[in-house]
Amino acid sequence: MNNELRIVVLAAGKGTRMSSDLPKVLHKLKGSPLIDYVLNESELLNPVETILVVGFKKEQIISHTNTRSNLKYVTQNEQLGTGHAVLQSEELLKNKGGHILILYGDVPNIKASTLQPIIDDHIINNRDLTLITAEIDNPTGYGRIIRDKNGNLLKIVEEKDCNDHEKTIKEWNPGIYIFKVAEIFEILNNIKTNNASKEYYLTDAIGLAQESSMKIKAIKIQNSDEVIGVNTADQLEELES
Repeated sequence: MNNELRIVVLAAGKGTRMSSDLPKVLHKLKGSPLIDYVLNESELLNPVETILVVGFKKEQIISHTNTRSNLKYVTQNEQLGTGHAVLQSEELLKNKGGHILILYGDVPNIKASTLQPIIDDHIINNRDLTLITAEIDNPTGYGRIIRDKNGNLLKIVEEKDCNDHEKTIKEWNPGIYIFKVAEIFEILNNIKTNNASKEYYLTDAIGLAQESSMKIKAIKIQNSDEVIGVNTADQLEELES
């Protein structure tokens, strides 16, 4: 067991663009629900515990996953953004040590073999926050990674808040983070909704961490396919091929 790692998997979304009444993470890819791929890889990381954030039709998700060991559930009753979703795990985790890996129930290609060395690097270097990035030719719809001239992370800007130059950047933010438990909830409780969607963006935690002089690194992975999420039926079909 990795005594320093806990995993939070976000799976509360309705998936409106899937045109279905089924919770998005229960849509099937090659015969298995999306959430199964993520939880299978999570288990390979051997965390102390995994917390599934549920919401829309949560009974169906719980019924499907409740035979797994070491899995706990928290509920996001209102869809107020990714930062708000992670915050629902505060009561379970706030007094615990170690680190939290944040994953998504609709990102089925993520691999433990990719995550493990990044987790190890994060823990060995005693960072407060490590984020995974990737580069694709068309990152439309995703938050962009803004680096300084030395390649250090400067900020992340959601596409709807990007200026014209920032939209041309191909390095994007899949939203996969590793935080120290001791830091994350203090940060999340200070996130504001000063954005176009009036939501609590998990990405805003990066700026707050920087303001607090926390130790941060952005690590770009080679295979961007691992971090592509499923938001529409068309995207699901693409992954099937």
